[in-house]
Amino acid sequence: MSDSWFATRPLGAGVHLVSEPVHVNCFLVEGADQAVLVDTGLGIANIGEVVGHLTRLPIAVVNTHYHYDHTGGNHAFEDISIHRHGDPSLTEPVPDSLNSSYIEYTTRMTAAFSQFRRLDELFFHLLTDETTARSVPDGFDFAKWHREPWSPTRLLEDGDEIDLGGRTLKVLHTPGHTPDSVCLLDEKEGILFGGDTINTGPLCAQFEDSDPVAFAKSTRQLAELAREVRVVYVAHFLRHAAEPGFLVEVADGFEALVGGAAQLESTVDVFGRPVREARFPSFSIYVADPGRPLTPHIQARPGLGGASGDEPGSNPSDITGGTSHAT
Repeated sequence: MSDSWFATRPLGAGVHLVSEPVHVNCFLVEGADQAVLVDTGLGIANIGEVVGHLTRLPIAVVNTHYHYDHTGGNHAFEDISIHRHGDPSLTEPVPDSLNSSYIEYTTRMTAAFSQFRRLDELFFHLLTDETTARSVPDGFDFAKWHREPWSPTRLLEDGDEIDLGGRTLKVLHTPGHTPDSVCLLDEKEGILFGGDTINTGPLCAQFEDSDPVAFAKSTRQLAELAREVRVVYVAHFLRHAAEPGFLVEVADGFEALVGGAAQLESTVDVFGRPVREARFPSFSIYVADPGRPLTPHIQARPGLGGASGDEPGSNPSDITGGTSHAT
C-alpha cells in the first residue's frame, strides 16, 4: 500500500513496515489488545491516518530516541513513550539551519534518485515501492515544516516491558547515537527493532550528544542477542531489515573504531557538515571531525559524497566528543 508519501508493507508476525522511502522506516507491531508504532517519522504527512488503516487496535507510540525524524508525527497520537533521557529535549525547537540543510539534502537526493531509478530499471531491478523516493505531498510547504508540540505519557527505563496482549516489547537502553536511544526486543518472535543504534548505512556517532564509546558498548550488548533473534528491523536507508549476524559486524566495527584500528576518512554527512567516516563492508560509522570547523552547507562531490579535497583522517583514535547539533 502507498499514498503520496508513505509506503507500507506487511512483514509477517503482526508487523507492518511504514516507510517514508529512503528517509525513515517506522514499524507497526500488533498484539491481541494493542498496537505499537515504533517511531513516527518526519511529520511531513499524517502517519496517524496511514496506520489507522492498518489496524483496528488502539495505537501507542514508542520512540527509539528524540530526533525529529523519529518523533515528527508524534502529535497525531495520545499515548507516547520515550526513554527518560530524551524528555528534556522534546521542548527544544529544531534549529532552522538543520531544517534548511535537510531540505537541501532532500532536494538533491530526490533529483539523484531519478537517475538511480533509471539505472535500476535498466540493469539491477532492486527497487520496490517501499524503497522508491517520491515527491512530497501536494500542498506541503517546507518553509512551514516544524515539529508539532507533544508530550510523552510514559518515560521508559532499561528493562521496561510494553504489553500488547500476548506480545511484549522489552526496552533495551542503548546510548551512543543519543543518550536516550533504545532498541525494542520481541523475544517471542525473535525481532529486534534497532532504531538508530543499528542501521545498514552510516551509523551516526557525530552529533553533539553522541558518544562513540557508549555506542560501542551498546552494540556489543546487542551482538550478544545474535543467536536469539531472527531479524533486525532498522530505521534508515533502502534496507529495512538485517540478519542477526549483522549485530556482530556492527559491534566489531565500533570496537575497531574506539580502539584506534579503523581508518577514518574525511567526508560530510547528509546535512553537509564535516565528519569522519570509518567504512566497513556492510555499513560505516560517522564521528565528529574536531579538526574542521562546522560549516552546515558544504556540498558533497557529485557521485562520491565527500567534500572536494578531502584527505583521510590523520588520527584514527581521536573519536570522542562531538561538534554538531543533533537532529
